[in-house]
Amino acid sequence: MPFLRSLNSKLKKMFDGQVAAHVDGGCLVLSGELERWSDIVVAGKTAIEKSPYFGFVNDVECTGEKAMPVRKPRVEDSALEWEEPDVLIIGGGVVGCAIARELSKYKLSILLVEKEHDLAIQASGRNLGVVQSGNGLNKGSQKYRFTRQGNAMYESLCGDLGVDFTRTGQYVYYTKRIWDPFLSLTALYWKWMGIKGVRVARRDELKRNEPGINHNIGAALFFPATGIVNPFDLAIAYAENATQNGVVLSLNTMVQSISVEDGIIKSVKTNRGTIQPKVVVNAAGVFCDIIAAMAGDRFYSIHPVKGTAAVLDKKYSDDLVQTVITTRGAVSAKRKHTKGGSVVRTTYGNTLIGPDNFETIHREDFSTSPYNIRDIAAAQARSVPELDEKQIIAYFAGISAATYEEDFIVSKGKYVANIVHAAGIQIPGLTAAPAISEEVAQMVLDFFGGESTIGDNPEFNPTRVAPLRLTDVDDDTRAELIESNPDYGIIVCRCEEISKGEIINALRRNVRCDTLDGVKKRVRPGMGRCHGSYCGPLVLDIIATEKRLAPQNIRKSGSGSEKVFGNSKSIMQKKSDSYSFSGREGKADSETTALLQKRAQQMQDAKDRMRKDAEYDVDE
Repeated sequence: MPFLRSLNSKLKKMFDGQVAAHVDGGCLVLSGELERWSDIVVAGKTAIEKSPYFGFVNDVECTGEKAMPVRKPRVEDSALEWEEPDVLIIGGGVVGCAIARELSKYKLSILLVEKEHDLAIQASGRNLGVVQSGNGLNKGSQKYRFTRQGNAMYESLCGDLGVDFTRTGQYVYYTKRIWDPFLSLTALYWKWMGIKGVRVARRDELKRNEPGINHNIGAALFFPATGIVNPFDLAIAYAENATQNGVVLSLNTMVQSISVEDGIIKSVKTNRGTIQPKVVVNAAGVFCDIIAAMAGDRFYSIHPVKGTAAVLDKKYSDDLVQTVITTRGAVSAKRKHTKGGSVVRTTYGNTLIGPDNFETIHREDFSTSPYNIRDIAAAQARSVPELDEKQIIAYFAGISAATYEEDFIVSKGKYVANIVHAAGIQIPGLTAAPAISEEVAQMVLDFFGGESTIGDNPEFNPTRVAPLRLTDVDDDTRAELIESNPDYGIIVCRCEEISKGEIINALRRNVRCDTLDGVKKRVRPGMGRCHGSYCGPLVLDIIATEKRLAPQNIRKSGSGSEKVFGNSKSIMQKKSDSYSFSGREGKADSETTALLQKRAQQMQDAKDRMRKDAEYDVDE
């Protein structure tokens, strides 16, 4: 075929014959070896340009760098052995949870498995939470279609699920002022794109609505459909409503292999037993192509894209940003992988900045670098001059599951009949999730003969009662709550004003929560500038008491992140007998012993003070 000959000729020149393309089952495939992962990505993007084939798989091996091993749950049991759900959903991100909730509307047995200890641990919980309007997308893409549909669903959806959502709008400006006079000419384009209400905001409006914005910005486009939501809150709300409607959730559950016979998935082996589903939904994020390969239905490849973002102290937000401010054409886009980025006012009042953006071979590298943080802060200070690196209180990194087509893959299987893929869901996947869930649900129903054959779940309840937040109620209501339950009067987290009662409520909801980070993400103790230095031990004690666990069994997040190792005095006494410094071990001298004992007493005194301040007992 002319395309294949031309492509192989181009690849031969670019990579000295180390990479070649062929067609397998109607899908374009690259094979070969290259030393650098960046070259492999370039080869893939070169191959996909104007490809006439329905899919693309990049099988070029990287010889110079090996990907980090996949994080695996430590649990091994037979809890799921012999389970035969109608639908098995793989992946507990916002898309997987949305699909579970959508399918719970019907008479189906549904099992959702997630390899992490909690939901939305990876990409779904590591983004800015912007509900996109659809600007910057190709009109013919699945990204565009699902984003536009999903955006329109957010008010109703978040109302049903009790999730905070605000249509703040978004200001988009161009760093090159040469474009300012032509912004009004784009009205016809946005109308053609189906994005309503877009208008030009001049300098006076920008200064009035965004007092922190750079006053040298002469004009910007305003997109009123843009909103903000907390992505972790949304994923948890989806899951809680799904389990409320009969969905079974299994955490710490990793798919190990898939058995296929005659183009039909027969069983799925996990670390918790072998499952025999009738239909499999692949919503595994950055691992979607690996799951697809296990099922013999791989027709796409994921190239992970890493982004880092920073969280600012909420006390600066009023002076910085009220909506979403996004840069286009930033100088740093070519030099430092930022692609412009945004400054975002969150539903909880903090400001988020970022992200940067670069290719990586690692699917689970959530490390951060001070260099990335400085670059992000410097880039966004062009938009908001008062923004300063010293205002940053936390930062995080996430990995997007990008396909080489740079589009979503929402599709039935190509080679296997009973699988549906929700793959390549990168930005704006959060926005698109509600619409994706509806389409995936219809694909699943088609396998069973349609909605009329399956029937509706007569007990389906679309609403979920949101967790109580004392900061959202007036003083009279708060007083009534404290009178009915004194735990609401014990403030555990001073930064975020979180009470003991709110933490206990989070631990008792129907999606399991038993870690410090789980409580932190649900209720926010530790989200302030002190990072839980005051409330952390108190939260740990509440978890231990509520879950009836020893303190040394309470984890920060996943396996191996236990925070307590035993009684501090006994540990310090052991350390006083033998110490290690710079790799040298020996008997402690009297001065070292005295210092260690002093530190042990200081720790005990601090614990006693926290007990007194919180006005409740802390188990020793």
